Amino acid sequence: MRQIEAFRAVMLTTNMTEAGRMLSVTQSAISKIMRELEVEVGFPLFSRRKGGLEPTADAFALFEEVQRSFSGLDKIGRAARRIRHREGGRLRIAAMPALTSGFLQMVVRSFAENGHDAEVSVDTYNSPEVVDLVAAGHYDVGFAMTPVDTEHVMHGPVMRVNCVCLVPEGHPLCQKSVVSIKDLEGEAFISLAEATTTRLKIDGLFASENIIRSKLYEARWSVSVASFVAEGLGCAIIEPFSAKLFRANGVEIVPIEEEISFSFVDVTPKPKKPNFLITDFVKCFRDLLYELHSNERNRSWYNRNSRLDTLHKRASVHR
Repeated sequence: MRQIEAFRAVMLTTNMTEAGRMLSVTQSAISKIMRELEVEVGFPLFSRRKGGLEPTADAFALFEEVQRSFSGLDKIGRAARRIRHREGGRLRIAAMPALTSGFLQMVVRSFAENGHDAEVSVDTYNSPEVVDLVAAGHYDVGFAMTPVDTEHVMHGPVMRVNCVCLVPEGHPLCQKSVVSIKDLEGEAFISLAEATTTRLKIDGLFASENIIRSKLYEARWSVSVASFVAEGLGCAIIEPFSAKLFRANGVEIVPIEEEISFSFVDVTPKPKKPNFLITDFVKCFRDLLYELHSNERNRSWYNRNSRLDTLHKRASVHR
């Protein structure tokens, strides 16, 4: 690297003396280093001429590679400065659909308002895909439903939110402050797809209470389920993130008396230790999740005029 650095300085200045000043060494030291480098590479780099040096064609070819290397070193230097001052950088996030339709955008806004000017990208995948992609190093952090395979990823504590009941606008259950699953007996019900963790919890609760629903429709994603409810085709139970998107679209959100938890974790690659961007982002995520958990019982998170609606319309997070 000492030879390459000196070679670069000579190519930029075409003068041994100026190159020495650039590197804070003597002209004779630069000359000695250039002779050593010519021996190392096996071909002449300069021809002497009056008033300076004339780089050979081979020197120009080598210089192109050197410039690319120094460009990479400059990026490393800039990254070090960003880390030192906790600014800039890039954060790649993969998450399940429930979080990428609004809530993560809200987290990104909070993250930016806390002083981070990092470039953030958010992509949507199924939970198993999130884990695989994070394990492969394609993403810095992921959010996936539990249970997750933790063989190749690190994970944080399990996070939980309570599912909510969606009912069509004008439905009699809209008058209730809290809905019990017993209130849904005989109601047309929109189900999540079979074999999903949340579907298993919901079905188990109804079975334990021996409550019969009229299950005519089902969909894999919560947003699709909520769309059925918006069309007046029945009631549903889903996680609150997707539910909030439909608050003003022919759907009422009512808390459920029984606890049906929607659980998930953040995952990061092994054995990589999370950097400050990941740590700070996950903290913002948990802070907003705590707000949701604190307010969900009295509907204030669902029904207040929050930035989430505006952020969703503006689609502020790019793929």
